[in-house]
Amino acid sequence: MKRVGIMGFLLLVVTLVFIQPEFVDAQTYNQKFDAPEYLKIHLLFTNDLHGGIAPSQAWFMNPEFPPDLGGGASMYTYVQEIRKEAAAEGAEVLLLDGGNIFQGTPLGMADSGRAMIDWMNDMKYDASVIGMQEFMFGMPNIARLDQQSQFPLLGSNLSSAEYSPQDHLIKNYQGVKLGIFGLSPANTPNKLLPEQTEGVAFGREISTAKAQVKLLKEQGANCIIGLSNLGVPYQREDEFAEFVDTYEDESDFGDRLISNLELGHLVPGIDLIVSGGTNAGYNTPWEDPQTHTLIIQGYGGASNIGHIILYIHRSTGTLAGYQEPFSRGVLLTLSTDDIQPDRNMAKYLTDLEATRSHPGKRDFSQARKSQQTTPSVPLNRWKFDVPNFGRDNYLEVMTWNMEWFPKAKDSTITAVAEIMQKVNADVYAVQEIGSLEQFAAMMALLPEYDFQVTRQSSFFDQAILYKRAVLAFVGREEPFSHADYNFAGRPPLRLDFVWEVNGQKEPVSIINLHLKCCGNGLERRKKSMEELHEYLSLGMEFGEENIIVLGDWNDQLDDVGVIQSFTAFLDDPEHFRFATDRIAGDVAQASYPTWPSFLDHILIARGFFDEFENQSTIQTLPVADWLGSWENYELIISDHRPVLMQLNMAK
Repeated sequence: MKRVGIMGFLLLVVTLVFIQPEFVDAQTYNQKFDAPEYLKIHLLFTNDLHGGIAPSQAWFMNPEFPPDLGGGASMYTYVQEIRKEAAAEGAEVLLLDGGNIFQGTPLGMADSGRAMIDWMNDMKYDASVIGMQEFMFGMPNIARLDQQSQFPLLGSNLSSAEYSPQDHLIKNYQGVKLGIFGLSPANTPNKLLPEQTEGVAFGREISTAKAQVKLLKEQGANCIIGLSNLGVPYQREDEFAEFVDTYEDESDFGDRLISNLELGHLVPGIDLIVSGGTNAGYNTPWEDPQTHTLIIQGYGGASNIGHIILYIHRSTGTLAGYQEPFSRGVLLTLSTDDIQPDRNMAKYLTDLEATRSHPGKRDFSQARKSQQTTPSVPLNRWKFDVPNFGRDNYLEVMTWNMEWFPKAKDSTITAVAEIMQKVNADVYAVQEIGSLEQFAAMMALLPEYDFQVTRQSSFFDQAILYKRAVLAFVGREEPFSHADYNFAGRPPLRLDFVWEVNGQKEPVSIINLHLKCCGNGLERRKKSMEELHEYLSLGMEFGEENIIVLGDWNDQLDDVGVIQSFTAFLDDPEHFRFATDRIAGDVAQASYPTWPSFLDHILIARGFFDEFENQSTIQTLPVADWLGSWENYELIISDHRPVLMQLNMAK
């Protein structure tokens, strides 16, 4: 990461040392704020709830003995306590949310967010912002949620012909006006599928925020709060240092993605930003050294609630100072040891989650083939000399980590599409999709394939592509999305099909995963494999044995002892087998050749054991040869090589 230059560093230090004298009093609590001329407001805040309000366990705190979290039920208790305290002391309470409300768990997703809105109504939220993930089911669904909610879903830079959200809100507390505006990421269309943002116009964030500040001040609000889903990045100090050393003013941005740190720096007049959009929580507020905007952001998944106490000059309506109510700052982890869950709310949320997290036996009789609407056009822009691996009576499946697709934009899109069409596999499982919009652009070049993408990943989407003529879709699931810590916030994507060729029909289940890499990855991979093994074993009791699990497993099969991630499956050869075991010891076929290792595997369940032994093949594809060199391949597509299995389905 680029570091701040010496001149930029000196300017930053000077700014921090010679801050405005008036703001010295406003940085932290001062006893004078208890005087009648100051209005005390308890600002409670959440962000990136992702439907995670059911009671849960904090694996991220202690993977061996995770403490219990009360989730939305503990939040309910805490908010009620603060409201009682505020009423007794003549203070006010403001409850705000930074967006990304429902995407991420079955509880939030099953009814497109309605249960989350019901809970937020019970909590008596004052406002939320429309986050990027609120577009999961399109703008019409947001309009329905907004109609259901008893608080506004703000989006000052959003508009559409059918529905445009409320720009801002003015709250009047004891004669003091607070202005609150909402801001959504302008790059949302790039991150989602085109149909999810169809018909929606996204205004630029900085110009919109400046206009909102001006408008709110004209309406008598001298304290301005932004609800902004632009996020605060990890390593915020380093990111800010790089930013101030690189960008002079707004004109340098163009279409560059911005965070709330940059918004707070470039838009004067915002007193405080409640941030959402990333899961990086910070116990202490960020204060911009130039504009003195405060930025607060909690951890995602309803693991905590934020609380900061604001003191407003009654006469001027301006922010005079703030107080951090906890010894560590402004975030309170919702451990049941500290905050007892409300009993009725806890039961309601636990029962609600139970009805949405455990699907029953799959009905393969409901298979339906998707129709190809446009003819396939042979792709040959790159003129790759790629063999056709499609074979009659074989099921060809391939896993491919594409390293933040599309790595080289249009070059990646056209190169990958051409390779896929020429390889001619029945199924492609891909990982590390950075732009769903551009992934959809690639799929438009492959009309012979349909696809499904993850809906509940925290980052790095996965997708499964399948040939329309061969596989009839039954259904989809993202197991472990209600508790995806051990899967690195990327719950596996499962699609169920009926494979039909020459009158032969077979049920087939494909599971695409992308396991945790570094840091504490070993222990999380172990636990995720134990969970997946138990899940698949339960399915076998229903007769679901035609299972293929493939993806980026981020570890090798030849590790031994305590450093082996996949023991749960390796110790059960009666039911599961790694097809890649045939080639994993061959360095020439390493799927991650820059650090010669085999990380991308294909696992089959016992329903396919006989087929695999009947002249089936497994191989790592020589993609570097097709692009002329490894350097070309790594520059345009990925640092992983794809792995292909040809499974002989002939009886």
